[in-house]
Amino acid sequence: MEGPRDREILETWARRVEPAVARCIEERTVIMGGRQPVRALEDFRKRGGHASGWRGLVVLDRDHHLDEDAADSAPGDLAAEPGLELFVWGLRHIESYLLVPSAIRRLATGIEVAEQLDALLARELGADDSLHAKRFLGSGGFLSEALGMDLRAGEIARAMRAEELHVDVRTLLTRIGSLSGVASPGPEVVIRRR
Repeated sequence: MEGPRDREILETWARRVEPAVARCIEERTVIMGGRQPVRALEDFRKRGGHASGWRGLVVLDRDHHLDEDAADSAPGDLAAEPGLELFVWGLRHIESYLLVPSAIRRLATGIEVAEQLDALLARELGADDSLHAKRFLGSGGFLSEALGMDLRAGEIARAMRAEELHVDVRTLLTRIGSLSGVASPGPEVVIRRR
């Protein structure tokens, strides 16, 4: 993953869906430090790669790139490395998936703040997935300034409910679970006999 905040957010979401996936993220994540797919490839190979039984998943923000091909341009062709997969968020940043009005509203307090928040989010979010969520949410960011309170990414992730997770988030968590051997819990069936 790109950074520790990304890991914190993803781990928090995983706790909502499957705690075993959250433990996997906590125990096995390697922080690359920014958009560094080359570092991920080098680290994977240094550990022995696919030949040693390793499987990996590189998670990148889309940032300003228009499609996933921009992330595939790393030397050594990251996407073609056996045992190594690439996941690029559909929206600009992982923080973009935190722009859930109901979760943010749970953190904001007071009727005045709630009314401000509704108007602000409706105006700023719309259907535009290119919003720079990091600047919007960050300490001193537009949302914090408008509300007069700091809202941190990790706090918003913790305020989110499982049903508020975007399909991209669920897709990634399912893939992590599959790669790590953690099966998603299915419906529980209990048969009782007299």
